[in-house]
Amino acid sequence: MKAVLFDLEGTLIESAYQRSSELVSRLRRSTREHLIGLGVPETVLEGLVRSHALRNEAYNWADENLDPEEAPGIRAKMEEFTLEFDMISARESKLYPDTIDALERLRGHGCVMALVTNTSTPAANYVMGRLGLEGFFDAVVTRSDVPRLKPDPAMVRLAEARLGVEAGWLVGDSSFDAGAAEGAGLSSITIRRDGVRPSFPHDHFIESLLEVLPILGLSPEQPNC
Repeated sequence: MKAVLFDLEGTLIESAYQRSSELVSRLRRSTREHLIGLGVPETVLEGLVRSHALRNEAYNWADENLDPEEAPGIRAKMEEFTLEFDMISARESKLYPDTIDALERLRGHGCVMALVTNTSTPAANYVMGRLGLEGFFDAVVTRSDVPRLKPDPAMVRLAEARLGVEAGWLVGDSSFDAGAAEGAGLSSITIRRDGVRPSFPHDHFIESLLEVLPILGLSPEQPNC
């Protein structure tokens, strides 16, 4: 029985980032400024826009160019900095209408599920508690647990290790999710509730989380996935 992995923001919940372009711009600008302030050369970050991509590239540079004792310091300082943004998003996030229904149906079929999110552990725990997502997932992996964010497959690998079973699918809304799925050998299920199919490579496209069930071969008569 293969497990199903889920992204959080943009997949299960609508976050503040999706409703505020100003917040997104501020995060991206501040991320770049903080990384440069920590000694990451501007040339390393050239051409990158998204905060996740900026951080991953900076962490790669640090691992390759700094002493082993110094490199983790950049990541630790960036974690402290980005937590403020994480909590803003967490406090203002809300469930999509189909989230609980889909998770309950999957759980009813006996599906093993895990959450893999580029947000931090404090923010993920806050969201799950506030929005009633606790109890659905057999494992939770956040960026706090791994050295690289998605699209690096590290989160997927750790989720599989914690679950003790192989994962078969990763449901997410972004190219980071699809990339992590591809890197780990999973099928990517990309959700866009506006119905606009993304241009990045993906294996399945859905407009509602309820469409995950038939992709997994599930019907009301099937007790297990």
